[in-house]
Amino acid sequence: MKKKRFVLRDEPFGYTLFDRVKMKHKFLAEADLDKELYFSDVIVKDFEKWSAELSDAPNEIIYSPIRIYFELTSGCNLRCKTCFNQSGKIKPNELDTEEVKNVLEGMRNDNILDMRFSGGEVTTRDDWFELLKYAKDLGFAVSLNTNGVYSDPETTIDKLASLDLEQITLSIDGNKEFHDYLRGNGNYDKTIKSLEQLYEKDAHLRINTILTKGSDASLEDILSLAGKFVEEINFFYMRPTGRALEVLDQASSYEELYAFDKRIEGFKPNYPQVNILHGSKVMQNNSVDSTLSSNVNLQMGGPDGFTRFNLLSDGAIWPGGYTPYLRPDFYLGNIKEENYTVLDVWRNSPELRKFRKISSELQKKCLNCSEKNVRCPGASMEMEFYREKTLNNKNPYCIK
Repeated sequence: MKKKRFVLRDEPFGYTLFDRVKMKHKFLAEADLDKELYFSDVIVKDFEKWSAELSDAPNEIIYSPIRIYFELTSGCNLRCKTCFNQSGKIKPNELDTEEVKNVLEGMRNDNILDMRFSGGEVTTRDDWFELLKYAKDLGFAVSLNTNGVYSDPETTIDKLASLDLEQITLSIDGNKEFHDYLRGNGNYDKTIKSLEQLYEKDAHLRINTILTKGSDASLEDILSLAGKFVEEINFFYMRPTGRALEVLDQASSYEELYAFDKRIEGFKPNYPQVNILHGSKVMQNNSVDSTLSSNVNLQMGGPDGFTRFNLLSDGAIWPGGYTPYLRPDFYLGNIKEENYTVLDVWRNSPELRKFRKISSELQKKCLNCSEKNVRCPGASMEMEFYREKTLNNKNPYCIK
């Protein structure tokens, strides 16, 4: 049975209204239900109601994460130069099929709305289709990050299309020459062919592009592809972790990122059918300072640990995707040891409280900066952690 587009989830302060199609949310107070509900320009006339026991839920944070980034495997068929988690080999203790299903059931019981699968390359798991279908059947909004390079392209693409996922994201990092420099010879053509075939099967598609000197130079090529095939494209800067440390000469500078943001604005009118994201809009939209209505009071912070969690293929819980590689002291436990629920960790973990405090202080500091929303999109926890690790105490994406 087809799920309704909108979900209304109980919160200590009122509700979270979630759009399965756009995979976006907004927070509502009790009084907001007394008037006509809008989500962006859409009138919300009907929704699923997800109820919750709120007696033990803290008032300063949301009931549970909205999104889980679930790394199903660290195994991968590519060895991309910008890979932040150095995917390639399978971890010896990765969750098996039944354990992943237990995780998904636990996350649904926790009222988590959005499940984004990543890797590694998810489709290298023998059970990937079974697990993604299971997540869809449970009622999550399900999306997938994939490299688009498959050992059996026809079968894999047929299966992907049949799932009717909310979004399938493929990475295009430049023109053919630069993409293949980062991801291996011949992989550009394979990814483009997958993009074309998925488009022909009416899949909901997105492109992710890591902003580098090479992708900046290939901007028109990338946008031309996006205009043909995808509903959304997201440009985001390279994080200096994992294999990306070997290609730091390709990283864009603060000034180059600002110039890119100004330049891409001129292209947007040419692609009205594509939602073009840049300037860390995804990070801003999922932070707790930009999504609030005026009558909801929550602790301020970035998306990591405030609206989302990351789950690694062995069941390890982390506040954010880059945290394991920059601040391993913020390890939050293992989902198996938590009986397949994140509620206790989300509400009571002393490590997470410390993480949130740092995030809140960083957000407040950035709010008072003259560069905020001028040349800079705002706070980034992973780059703050990177700054702490560098010899010169420098965040390359912060002018201050």
